[in-house]
Amino acid sequence: MMKRKQILLIFLLTFFTSMFGQNQIKGLIISEKGEPLAFANVVLLNRQDSVFINGTVSGADGSFSIDSSCNGGIIKVTSVGYKTICKDCTGENVGIIKMEEDSKMLGEVVVKSSLPKTILKNGGMTTTVVGSVLEKAGTMENLLDRIPNVSAQNGSIKVFGRGEPVIYINGRQMRDKSELDRLLSDNIKSVEVITNPGSRYAASTKAVIRITTKKIQGEGFGFDAMTTGEYDEEKNFGGYSQLNMSYRKNGLELSAYAFGARQYQPDNKDLQQKTYLDKTWNQKSEIRQVGVVEAMNFRLDASYQLDANNSIGANFGFLRNPKQTWNGDMSSSILQDEELSENSDSHADFFWQKNNLSSNIYYVGKIGKLSIDFNTDWLWSKEYQNDVTKERYQEVGMNAQGQTAHSLTNKDYHLLASKLVLSYPLLGGNLSLGGEYSNTHRTSKYQVVPTNLVADDDSRITESMTSSFLTYSRDFGDLNLEAGMRYEYIDFNYYEYGKYVPEQSKSYGNWFPSLNLSIPVGKVQMQLSYAADINRPSYPNLRSGIQYDNRYTYETGNPFLVSQTSRNLNYELAYKWLTFDMTYSHTSNPIISTVETYKDNPAIGLMKPVNGNSYNDVAASINLRPSFGIWYPSLTASIDKQWFDMETHDGKSLNKPMASFRFDNTLNTKLGMFTWMMSYITKGHEENQYLYKPMFCTNVSAYKALLKDHLSFQLFIYDLFGTSDSHMIAHFGKIKEMVYDGLSTSKVSLTIRYKFNTARSKYQGTGAGLSQKNRM
Repeated sequence: MMKRKQILLIFLLTFFTSMFGQNQIKGLIISEKGEPLAFANVVLLNRQDSVFINGTVSGADGSFSIDSSCNGGIIKVTSVGYKTICKDCTGENVGIIKMEEDSKMLGEVVVKSSLPKTILKNGGMTTTVVGSVLEKAGTMENLLDRIPNVSAQNGSIKVFGRGEPVIYINGRQMRDKSELDRLLSDNIKSVEVITNPGSRYAASTKAVIRITTKKIQGEGFGFDAMTTGEYDEEKNFGGYSQLNMSYRKNGLELSAYAFGARQYQPDNKDLQQKTYLDKTWNQKSEIRQVGVVEAMNFRLDASYQLDANNSIGANFGFLRNPKQTWNGDMSSSILQDEELSENSDSHADFFWQKNNLSSNIYYVGKIGKLSIDFNTDWLWSKEYQNDVTKERYQEVGMNAQGQTAHSLTNKDYHLLASKLVLSYPLLGGNLSLGGEYSNTHRTSKYQVVPTNLVADDDSRITESMTSSFLTYSRDFGDLNLEAGMRYEYIDFNYYEYGKYVPEQSKSYGNWFPSLNLSIPVGKVQMQLSYAADINRPSYPNLRSGIQYDNRYTYETGNPFLVSQTSRNLNYELAYKWLTFDMTYSHTSNPIISTVETYKDNPAIGLMKPVNGNSYNDVAASINLRPSFGIWYPSLTASIDKQWFDMETHDGKSLNKPMASFRFDNTLNTKLGMFTWMMSYITKGHEENQYLYKPMFCTNVSAYKALLKDHLSFQLFIYDLFGTSDSHMIAHFGKIKEMVYDGLSTSKVSLTIRYKFNTARSKYQGTGAGLSQKNRM
């Protein structure tokens, strides 16, 4: 009996060892400075005839594994900017392979490299920037706007079919947009777009963009100065400047960043708010206003590389908007069954101010085979808003009247968050598990005079969020599999005038599974992923108080909102210079904006967020990026079709598909790089909104670098022909709809940059509590 058990035990050990332990070659790719080298191509070749046997790409931590036995073969490692390394394969563990930089590859040779421009793996689509025409795109916004499935214009970054992404820079979550402004395209090695993030990301994350910068050698003092001037068609002149300074010595890095801006934001639009009761009410308004934004941002970073695998660091940031103003005029007329009922004119002066303090401490390292990533974040923010609206109105047959509405808003936010992620190689793959805790405190006070317009508000919110996740990834031959599960628990408490409101407080938890499969078939790369995400209401959307905008428009929140959830299935394909992406989504309880009649007064609309009916959506896009000598064209076509159910006044469905087309032409010459960008969006629906006129926009860019790329100039013209007006109809049920006509503003900008001894930051803090920061 004992002998049988021993034989059975030996059989089981042999079986599992053959499954998970044998026939797998492992190693680690690092640079000359001992830093992990991601996206290196690692292949196993036959010693006799150099025939390809199997291969892979190194991960973000530089590690790789090839499902094959050595059989006396040769390991060949290649990476852009480094010399090719060939090494005898003598065992399952080939150890650490140190790559040596190749200065000869920093010129035109890189552009002609045969390395793939796009890699599909671990749920992401990675585009190589280094050595391509994208290096000279200029600002990060211009670069991201030319990445497949990404649009980036006027400060807004979106991933097609998914919305606003969470951005990581060298593995660290971006905390504010100024961090992106610090980078230019010639700093970037690659950009990875994850359209269906897995369990390791917060469930509120709809898409992820991971930016990896170049590993540039250099110690001592360095600086990078840039200034941008902007001029628009309304004769507003503004701009911004920034300065990065750093000192590097051995493993120590100290860096400082300063940013200042004064920018103008024209906002001209025509509105029609229609109410269908026993009579038809139509409020027509012309709004002409301009915003002036002043901002300053300072940040200090300190990090120390203890050894090749361990790093610690901390930072402190101060962001201040000393003044953000909106000044403008609105002329309105109210028609009752097409007959004039009232005229009005108003002038608004809005003043907004914000102060923000933040800090992060981190440890990233390894203890044996165990990888550790720990972060703690603290955030404090205070906002003050002072709005004055002077209105004069006259009803038909009555004398003119006037009133002045004066409102004050004060908000305070506090956040403390910590996150721990552990990774360990297990059974031929990699196991990652982690947890995150955040505590948020928000207070808001709102007062308005005259007091009979709307009620004052004094509310407080406290919320704690606890989350944990587990993911496992492994290669099975050419097939890469990653599966995960995430759990998040929210404890939300709502107070009014210091009194706890139980019916508006809630506690709930959610599970979020994910699965990703990626495989190459010949030269075609394919990827299939499933994940779920959640969109929790922002804190302003949960308020119960009413905000006075003008005589005809009020705003409020909805403390009874429930979270919006989506279940998504995504398929991606890449072949040479072609990429294809398709996503199916089922969205439950979508959070949409609506307008209700306020206190049975059809002339006043109360804007309010509500949960809509569940719906399905399918989005698909294709991108072609060939090259012909100095000409680099890029064509993107996409379509989005929804099945959205809402009652409308005219009884029409809201399911018309919306298509978009983008055609870029780049000429990379000795005189500089010149790009002509054209985009076109057709009519179609997006949830309860209908784009009832197509949109067309043309942008032009010219880039020139001098003094061995130390000095660069970029000229950018946005909306050259002034055709990117936005025309849409928002439906709010059977009795309300709003017609919106936004007028575009053409703009030209010139950026001048000078850099000296700049290098990639070694700061590796990834941050914690990001989803809660976004909600604030």
